[in-house]
Amino acid sequence: MKDFDIIVIGKGLVGSAASKYLSITKKRIAVIGPDEPSDYDKSTVFASHYDQARVQRIIGKDKVWTRLNLDSVKQYRTIQEQSDIHFHNPIGCLYVNPAGRDEYLNKAAYLASQFNLDYTAYANGAALTADFSDYRFPESSQGLLEPSPSGLINPRLLLKAQLSIFEQHNGTNLKETVLDITYHKRGYIVTSEEGHSYQAPKILLAAGSFVNFHNLIAQKLDLQVKNEIILLARLTPGQASELAKLPSLLYEIDNTITEGIYLIQPVQYPDGHYYIKMGCNMPEDIYFDHISQVQDWFRKGNSDQFINRLKQALLKILPNIEPVEYLTKRCIINRSVHGRPYIGETNQSGLYVASGCNGYSAMCSDAIGGVAAHLITHRKLPGHYAEKDFEIFYH
Repeated sequence: MKDFDIIVIGKGLVGSAASKYLSITKKRIAVIGPDEPSDYDKSTVFASHYDQARVQRIIGKDKVWTRLNLDSVKQYRTIQEQSDIHFHNPIGCLYVNPAGRDEYLNKAAYLASQFNLDYTAYANGAALTADFSDYRFPESSQGLLEPSPSGLINPRLLLKAQLSIFEQHNGTNLKETVLDITYHKRGYIVTSEEGHSYQAPKILLAAGSFVNFHNLIAQKLDLQVKNEIILLARLTPGQASELAKLPSLLYEIDNTITEGIYLIQPVQYPDGHYYIKMGCNMPEDIYFDHISQVQDWFRKGNSDQFINRLKQALLKILPNIEPVEYLTKRCIINRSVHGRPYIGETNQSGLYVASGCNGYSAMCSDAIGGVAAHLITHRKLPGHYAEKDFEIFYH
């Protein structure tokens, strides 16, 4: 059985970031998790980072999210230089509420002043349309634009960059799926679906929406796990290039059939085509209790039944586009009790957790992983963060 000082379970955006930071300590670090599956029918676990575009903003819902976003963005240049992988496009992020002023807009000025951040406020739909002629918003809308470094990130490439740096530091990347963690007198034995066992005195669980499944944690975390449906609208390369300056959009609509739209300019996907990406919450969203439900959703969920509804929502915001095809993609998100990540040592000594994305963790995954790594290494959180910020709640 191979021994490590720390094993990170979960090779998504948070797990890869934490692994990178832990590997700097020169300890023996392993990260265990499957790569992106080529055949969903043969995969046991899934993730939402199999994607080309995520919104990057800085001003978050509160001080904690804002600091996590800012801490992450400050590392992007270093990550890109050390890995030689470019994943960040700072084209700005536009936040709009069609109903007018809301809690986020009320807080934004204070948060921006606390962190010395720039933004431009918009008092109505006409002002928004004047600056962003491709977008259409009701006259009652209010919003704000955050300039660079807000914009978008490519999660596939961010993950690849983090793991590249991790491997440069002699970290061990194990492409397996962990099904069991057992405590014994020398720490923990981790057993994979592939039949291998590994041992370490400290474990970081960064298994995302799958943290409560299998036998990973004795007392389950209090997390809601739900589906998310993404619409991909394919544009011609010519159409895509015309929208290359379009800022990412967070559109706080809530009209009983769609809620909380996010939209990202056309980016190129692995099939060579350019797609606008749009996602949102819907009343029909499914909440998952068992891993079999999640597997069924990813393998054969009927996301296409919502194509027309999502298409109509997209064309209201971008009325001048002429997509040549519409596709849907199935994703998953989780929500914690307090709306922030759970980061801390669990009630099992030496077993740590970094989980609970609340739909926001891609854009600040580097900092979430960094906070977890700092806690494991130094037995305390980095300055500016308090235990209460990331308090773990159990079922």
